Amino acid sequence: MTTSERHSEAGNELQAFIRQNDLAEGDKLPPERELAAELGISRRALRHLLTKMELEGQIWRGRRNGTFLGRRTVGPISIDQRILRGSPASVLETRLVVEPSMAAIAAVKASEADLVNIETCMRRTTEVKNDEDWIKWDGAFHLAIAKATRNDVLVGLVTAFNEARSSGDWQALRLATITPEKRRRTIAHHRTICDMLRKRSADDASRAMRDHLLTTQRNLFE
Repeated sequence: MTTSERHSEAGNELQAFIRQNDLAEGDKLPPERELAAELGISRRALRHLLTKMELEGQIWRGRRNGTFLGRRTVGPISIDQRILRGSPASVLETRLVVEPSMAAIAAVKASEADLVNIETCMRRTTEVKNDEDWIKWDGAFHLAIAKATRNDVLVGLVTAFNEARSSGDWQALRLATITPEKRRRTIAHHRTICDMLRKRSADDASRAMRDHLLTTQRNLFE
């Protein structure tokens, strides 16, 4: 095998490692010693490969920070960027932490106008005929609940969740897994959430939101 072929094979191994570990732009690669052992190549060959990738703008290396995928960023990566770059699985895990508590807060703080807006978004999900409009109004439903909390941080998080859910891999996954039966179950969950918000029951609203997101998780990944 020629040197060029060995370098090409090492590059393929590294790309496979990145895919298998679900690494994205901004993520840090393991230290050189560990990465070379993982790929089964010498550290010299790894350094040659990383230098080539750095020149091509695929990675950047800090003097003390290590090696990162993508181009060097100015300042820290924002939470919005991290959510947008996150996998559907990681974003859903985050939603399961955030949105049940958000629903509990909304149950206490929502005004009558907020409740009407939430119910309108829920009703629109029952009326739309195509998948794209369904995704739009489903996102609007969750955002309306966030706005009812009067908490700008929660509104920002749900806005970022919606942007991630409407982009690339996630939208393709959602469109591929939507069925009439799954849509009916989601509408039923939305109605239950609305009922619990209308009753001002924080615990029940939180529980209904968690049940809804767990079902969404199963629909997407099982």
